[in-house]
Amino acid sequence: MLHSQKGGPGKTTLSCNIAHELAKRGKKTVLIDLDVAQPTLQHIFNISRTDIKITINDILLGNGILSENNISSTSVTNLSIITASEKIDYGEGLLSLLKSIHEHSYFILHEMMKTLQRMGYQYVVLDCAPGYRIESVHAATIADARIFVLRPSTFSFEGAKEMLQDIYKKLFYQSLNFFIFNQIPPELKDKSLKILHKWKEELERETGIDPIFLGFFNLSYEIIENCIHGEYFFPRKHSLYNQLSCMVDNVTQNIDLLKQDEIISSSQRRINLETANISTKGE
Repeated sequence: MLHSQKGGPGKTTLSCNIAHELAKRGKKTVLIDLDVAQPTLQHIFNISRTDIKITINDILLGNGILSENNISSTSVTNLSIITASEKIDYGEGLLSLLKSIHEHSYFILHEMMKTLQRMGYQYVVLDCAPGYRIESVHAATIADARIFVLRPSTFSFEGAKEMLQDIYKKLFYQSLNFFIFNQIPPELKDKSLKILHKWKEELERETGIDPIFLGFFNLSYEIIENCIHGEYFFPRKHSLYNQLSCMVDNVTQNIDLLKQDEIISSSQRRINLETANISTKGE
């Protein structure tokens, strides 16, 4: 999952590029828009409303059955997306304040992950709403890896530190935590760069979750201009693509190690249980 404290740090662009890179590597990937208040993925991938058979709103509210046939395909091989509904009704549906709806949506989100895995998806990338939206908190609870995206500003840093301590630290400890500083001015003064490094070290040291730093991503005017033309993926010859590729390597390798540890722990628990049963029978 990709998350931020406020909107605007480039989280959605990074989500799309991570999903795109995984798909290009031959991994069956689905990208999900969990920003139900401000959905954008259907515009990035030029998917018309008539081609959308099911949205994340339908799934989380129990109004549709997830299947291979109703997940939106893209022009990118191995990459599918599940969009959010653009028909926003504040106070209703997922934007309701009813506790029962959000409790129910958590369990459906959990089951959806299992269903996607059974369907052969190797990676699910969740583009979450910024801040304390309940769907983002649910995703943070379920995800194997959380990537927190920050802008180079004092309020973004302070907000990130607070969220990492208040939410991520209290969630399931086996999830991996990453963070990235995005949209860094390309010709940053040494004094400012030192402050960013100080913030990086503080997040690593004081949040209590041992987050893994994924790098400083520069602001690119070329990428901004490409976005004006509807081109959101980093060109392979661009320096940001090289950084993105290394980031995907870092995250996926750490997820693989996490899964291996879980398998080993599960096997050890089973051996201990079997040993205990044998001992009991012997007695």
